[in-house]
Amino acid sequence: MNFLNPLALFGLAAASIPLVLHLLNLRKLKTVDFGTLRFLHELQQKQVRKLRLQQMLLLIIRTLLVIFAVLALARPAIKSTLPLLGATSRSSVVILVDNSGSMEAADGLGPRLMQAKKVARDIVSGLRDGDEVMVLPMTGFDPEQRVDFTRTFANALQQIDAIQRSNGTANIPVSLSMLRGVFERALHPHKEIYVISDAQTSLTWRDPADTVKAQQSDASVFLVRIGEGQKGIEQNLSVDSLNVRTKLLQPDKPVEIEAFVRNGSERDIQGALVSLAFDGRRITQISVDIPAKTTKRILLAASPQRYGMIAASIELESDAIDNDNVRYAGLLIPRPSRVGIVGAPSEIALVQTVLTLPGMERFAPAVVTYTTVAQASGAFAQLDVLIITQGQHTSADASLLRQFLDNGGGVMVFAGQGMQTLLAQAGLQLQSERVAPADQAFAVTTIDKAHPLYSGVFVSTEDQQAARETSKIMRIQPASGGLDIVQTSAGALVSEFSVGQGKLLYVAVSPTLEWGSYPLTGLFAATTLRSTIYVVSSRDQGVQAQLGESITVPITSRLAGQDRFIVQDAAQVSMTVQPARLSSSTMLSVPAQYQPGVVKIFSADSTPVTTVTVNGKTAESMLSFFETGDWKTSTQTLVANGDHVVELKPGASVTKAIQEARTGSELWALFTVLALLMAVIEMAVATFMARDAAVVETIS
Repeated sequence: MNFLNPLALFGLAAASIPLVLHLLNLRKLKTVDFGTLRFLHELQQKQVRKLRLQQMLLLIIRTLLVIFAVLALARPAIKSTLPLLGATSRSSVVILVDNSGSMEAADGLGPRLMQAKKVARDIVSGLRDGDEVMVLPMTGFDPEQRVDFTRTFANALQQIDAIQRSNGTANIPVSLSMLRGVFERALHPHKEIYVISDAQTSLTWRDPADTVKAQQSDASVFLVRIGEGQKGIEQNLSVDSLNVRTKLLQPDKPVEIEAFVRNGSERDIQGALVSLAFDGRRITQISVDIPAKTTKRILLAASPQRYGMIAASIELESDAIDNDNVRYAGLLIPRPSRVGIVGAPSEIALVQTVLTLPGMERFAPAVVTYTTVAQASGAFAQLDVLIITQGQHTSADASLLRQFLDNGGGVMVFAGQGMQTLLAQAGLQLQSERVAPADQAFAVTTIDKAHPLYSGVFVSTEDQQAARETSKIMRIQPASGGLDIVQTSAGALVSEFSVGQGKLLYVAVSPTLEWGSYPLTGLFAATTLRSTIYVVSSRDQGVQAQLGESITVPITSRLAGQDRFIVQDAAQVSMTVQPARLSSSTMLSVPAQYQPGVVKIFSADSTPVTTVTVNGKTAESMLSFFETGDWKTSTQTLVANGDHVVELKPGASVTKAIQEARTGSELWALFTVLALLMAVIEMAVATFMARDAAVVETIS
């Protein structure tokens, strides 16, 4: 037996009221007048016993009256049909349609989303006058949007027709949680939820630490399966993830992108084409073979032809599910840095030569020279990088340098006189200077080739060996506490430090021949030139986000003064967003995105700021489906009453199942009649008792 209005059962507590009143009446003393003592014994034997029986009967009748009235309000119902009591209860119905990527697959009955829409229409067609219904897609729906029930079924059919395939991942816990506030506005106590899906095992996943019931109302949940698992998905590849391996990005220089492509189907796939595209234009592709149920690592490379932000993507050919055939990464190709070189002409000559070599005009930074840090400070707002050599540096210069780093600037410092004073406020501790014996110079021993500063510089181990052998260092002054990138036999030659929001590279020798032959080597040239890019490059590849989630982007101190930014989504629709300035940072809130791709963020003057890469989850591509019965078991843990979860058998008539679930015998009418009958009996017994009481008084 089910109760369509179970909250009314709390009224059963009122059944105790007649009993309480009866006990209170027993404690009241009543004076009975009598003429002679000989009538007392007769009264006790006859009338008192009769009155007690009548009181007990009246107590039972009144208690039953309350119980029957409460049960009538609770609307009890049974599935079997009783004569004159069969009825179909009015319901508040929610239809959840899985419109995720896997529903794009087709079998003998057509695309699964089309099949799901047909089932949804059948459910609406089976509704009766007075019912109310709501149709919701399971993914791609803005949770902030208010939705309401409708009793106009034509509107519900229009909502079904409007559902389109989404790039998101369907999830029952998320959908049920969204309905918590919806059912508070429902008109009818009887509630039904229909989940129409292909029954992927990812449907019921949620954080194991989340033990709160996703749906706490006592609603009946019907699970309607579309399709037959992997039938109709004989071949499907998906791009699970990708990673931009190249860290220093330049135009006309190859960018390596690593992708992991999975074959989720039951058969091997040969000759699959995997392409790399920039801003939707295919640049290169390769052909690969991927065995069934395996994942293959693929490396593609192409050279961007321009500066600015680029939406890179790894794309596959069309197959059973096209939704998982593309994955994105945002690339920010920075313009040449604006570099200020600080030092005496004799100290900066080799540095300036490296940065202005002929034939590199497109990639070379714009260089301005200064004699002191104080002189350069007037141009800090126009500079990206400072390169500082030895000189007469003061504590005031140290404060200016720290300010430049705190605002996100990049700095490269060479060893020399006065550097300890200059670097003190940046937190660097210089070791004592070491001088090599006249007949034995210090040599480079190891180079971290995986570091972005040298990634791709050394094609072979011979290149690295050559760099070691040609660097003869006579003097060196290493620094402590940083990330050592290049090591020598006397300590670190190149070290990296994070200071504020900026990066600092420290080179433990002077850029002059007095300290050795290092300034004449290819390692010096590569380090100096690439440093102008690295120290101002993003510390990550922009912001990564998933479909539908809120996005917050940190703004560097150098741009914190901007009062607005331009956000261009994957469809190239632009909007203006104002930043939020906190006590310690400036943040930009980007609206949740429901289309995969690369969101590009510009400053008000069209300067590229960063990218937000939006991709969907990979669960839809796993092609793992519930066995019959397992879907129900997994869903029962998500709802308040697991007994009210019904999994329809594949191919079963949805209309018939709904009718069986909603049609039965509502017993409220029976209990209403019983309550009225108890009321009539109670009045009759009370009247009869009143007459007996009058007879007793007459006798007395």
